[in-house]
Amino acid sequence: MLGDDAARSRITLVGTARSYRVGDSSVTERVANATYELFLSRFRVRVDGALLRFATRADVIEGALPIAARFDFAPRPGDTVTTFVRSASRPFDLTPRQTTALATAGTSTVDLESAGLGTPAVGGARVAFAFPLGDFVLAARGGVEAEPRPAGTLPVYWRGTTVRGGLALTSSSGDGSLTASLEATRSSGDSLGGRNLFPGGGSITLQLVTDVTVPNPFDPLGDERWPVRAVAFYARPYGNDRSDQPNLIIPQGNLFGAVGTILVAAGDLTFAPTLQLLRETSSSESTSGIIRNRITGSAWTAQSGIDVTIPLGGSFELTPQAGFTFGSVGASFAQTAALRRGRGLVQSTTFSDAIRGTWLSIQLSAAF
Repeated sequence: MLGDDAARSRITLVGTARSYRVGDSSVTERVANATYELFLSRFRVRVDGALLRFATRADVIEGALPIAARFDFAPRPGDTVTTFVRSASRPFDLTPRQTTALATAGTSTVDLESAGLGTPAVGGARVAFAFPLGDFVLAARGGVEAEPRPAGTLPVYWRGTTVRGGLALTSSSGDGSLTASLEATRSSGDSLGGRNLFPGGGSITLQLVTDVTVPNPFDPLGDERWPVRAVAFYARPYGNDRSDQPNLIIPQGNLFGAVGTILVAAGDLTFAPTLQLLRETSSSESTSGIIRNRITGSAWTAQSGIDVTIPLGGSFELTPQAGFTFGSVGASFAQTAALRRGRGLVQSTTFSDAIRGTWLSIQLSAAF
């Protein structure tokens, strides 16, 4: 992509409508995204931003996701140096009602872009270097990004300074490729006196990505093949002492995911059906005097969708997208009071809510 000497540009406009129901509560989200990309020899520039409307019974939030600018430079094939900046979201900090509204569907298993609200400006850099090792390629990655300490008294999602590092190993053959990667992050953001929505600490993520081609079962000659991508990942947070946040249904926890996509060509059209499975499990403990509180939560969703890419002639493409989600989220709350040695008073409650959702999107892109 970055090695082509010819300068190319691409503009992408996307409108998305999402609707979720979690138990008896409903959430709607409307997003309008715009992206501009410029490709020059070994350079790439990307600028994007979005307007957003998020609505629940608790409140309506109308604002904008951060405007982000990114610059990639490839000094040689396989190596990349990236610098980026991002503005604060609008609103930058959240009122208690807005925080409660975001908690209506606040779990990593529900896909909502409004999770980017309440974030400050950030700037940073990342590097990636590739090392061929026979039939394999080893990539080493690292980066640092910083968010200024926010003033004020309202809730925000502030990570402070974040450092990251990781390794990826890729094996390629004539039929496809397999990449295994491991990345660790650590952030310095403190509690901001109790108003920081960032749970703290960092995360360790293991990911497997495979790209292969499979024969078209409807092709009698057997010479047409369809590209398939499968991704599986596991993310484990650590040092997240503030995992139970007011913008979440359940505390932040371990997240497992698997995604599969196949590209099917039919004339000038390209169909891309996708299936995604996500599961989050978590727990949180706190103590106040003789009272000990423990929350154990879990959530899962299955998402199915399809994209259809339609060439409009020349440099334009139209891509309608649609899909649905189903799953559940639940938690148990236990409160223990130590009355005497070896004895205690325990109170517990539980809940379990179904998750149902749909989304529609239309994307228009122009390359020139």
